[in-house]
Amino acid sequence: MKTLQFIVSLIFLAGCTDRQSKTNDISKIAYADTIIKHDTVFYNNDNNWQDGFGLTHDPDKDSIWGKSVKFYIDNPKCSPIAIDFYTGQFRPTDNNTTAALLKLATTNDNNLRPFYRWCLNKTIQIQDGALAEYTGVPARQYAEKFPKEFFTYMDIDTTKEKYNSWANAISYSGFYDMDDYKKPQDIRKRLTQTMNENCINCSEQLEKRIDKFAKDCFE
Repeated sequence: MKTLQFIVSLIFLAGCTDRQSKTNDISKIAYADTIIKHDTVFYNNDNNWQDGFGLTHDPDKDSIWGKSVKFYIDNPKCSPIAIDFYTGQFRPTDNNTTAALLKLATTNDNNLRPFYRWCLNKTIQIQDGALAEYTGVPARQYAEKFPKEFFTYMDIDTTKEKYNSWANAISYSGFYDMDDYKKPQDIRKRLTQTMNENCINCSEQLEKRIDKFAKDCFE
C-alpha cells in the first residue's frame, strides 16, 4: 500500500514539474517580446530601431514623398512586409524576407514605388555588416532602372549623406554574378550604359552625373 502511495506521489510531482517547466518556457517567450506572423517570419514588437526615422506611426501624419503613409498602406497591392516595416513590426536582417522587401524598390508601380524606396533607404541607413550584404544590389537596380528619379531623390538631401550612403552600399555589395570585382572599369561601363539607356531625353549634365556616380560606386 505504501509502495502504491509512493508511486502516485511521484507521478503527481512529475506532473507539477512538467507544468512548471512549460510555464517557465512561456515566460521566456513572453520576455523575448517576439511574435510570429506570416508563418515563418519573426517580428519584434520593439521598434526602437526606428529612432532616427522621424516617425509618429500615425499613417495620417507621417508622409513619404509628398503623400501620407495612409495613401500607401491603404493600397490593396501594398506589400504586407513593407507595411510591417513601417509599423516597426518587421526589422530587416540577413534573410530572404529582407531581400524580397528591398527588391520592391524597383517595382513599375508608380504609386507604391516611393514607399518601397523609403524602405530601402531606411534599411541602408541602419545597415550593419550582415545587413549591408543585402542593400547593394537593389540600390544599384533602382538607380539603373530609374536614373532621373534616382538623382531627384538624392538631391532632396543637400548634405549628400544619402547619396554617399547609397554609393557606399552599392560599392560594398552591389555586384552582379557577371561582375568581376577585380575589374571595376568593366562594372562602371555596364552601370553607366544601363543608366544612360534608361535615361530618356538625358541631358549632358545628367550624363556627367551618371559617369561620376559609377566612379563613386566602383573605383
